[in-house]
Amino acid sequence: MIVIDKRSKVPVYEQIKNQIITLIRVGVYPPHSKLPSIRQVSAETSINVNTVKKAFAELELTGAIYSVPGTGSFVSENAATDSGLSDKAMNDVRQALEVAKSIGVTSDEIRMLIDSVYKEE
Repeated sequence: MIVIDKRSKVPVYEQIKNQIITLIRVGVYPPHSKLPSIRQVSAETSINVNTVKKAFAELELTGAIYSVPGTGSFVSENAATDSGLSDKAMNDVRQALEVAKSIGVTSDEIRMLIDSVYKEE
């Protein structure tokens, strides 16, 4: 289910994390459902287990998932609507915009980028 774009500038662990969040939000993984194991995701995507582990660890830090030792990782109760995920995403966007502004990217260029990203949906 998770597809990695090795040509993307988005780090692989972020791609994994983002896709799991998307799968949670669209209901593929409802609250308290078990996620595929780290090793299973690693095998299916041909990505190093440590990279997958980093994605899962970040998801756990944001509260999107929780782990039960010896059992696996599960979707948190409010993962699909958790504002913590949105807050982190907005903070990441703000930081990227500040960098772009500092090197001369215009607000019109940013708007065009936003439009192109949202049209890809």
